Amino acid sequence: MQMNYPKKMVLSFLVVMVLFSCSNDDGTAPIDENAQAVGTYQLTELNVSPQQDVNEDGTPSANMLDEMNCMTGTLTLRADTSWSISYTNLDVTEITGGLLFLECGDTTTGIGTWQLRNGTVTMVGGSETMTFTFSDTKLTRTVGENLPDGVQSWVYERQ
Repeated sequence: MQMNYPKKMVLSFLVVMVLFSCSNDDGTAPIDENAQAVGTYQLTELNVSPQQDVNEDGTPSANMLDEMNCMTGTLTLRADTSWSISYTNLDVTEITGGLLFLECGDTTTGIGTWQLRNGTVTMVGGSETMTFTFSDTKLTRTVGENLPDGVQSWVYERQ
């Protein structure tokens, strides 16, 4: 006894079979790349070039946190992809003969949204976009500017 199924039923069955066979359900959940970077980070390096001896201990340093105990910063990346930051500005004044005067300035704060893609955290807030390289417990923003116009890099470490 031969059964004849309507063509629509056979076609529907084949479509369902193809969809199920093409699904990517190998039993593992997709990796949420953002989840890797969620946390609170503290500023551990504010690097400048050329090195400076702000605390006049006879040893110049590129990291202003070694030279100035008033330099601080906190960066928080939340699971809802919002971020907040608070950091001390580095104020630089040129003195005659190429000498520089560095001091801690006002505190800057900011908020916005972020995402992690291929090892880069992109933070958008207001009209500014900042990018950081992410590696396990560190966020590094490299600018590469020399004093007196800017800094080389900021490094934040997860707490």
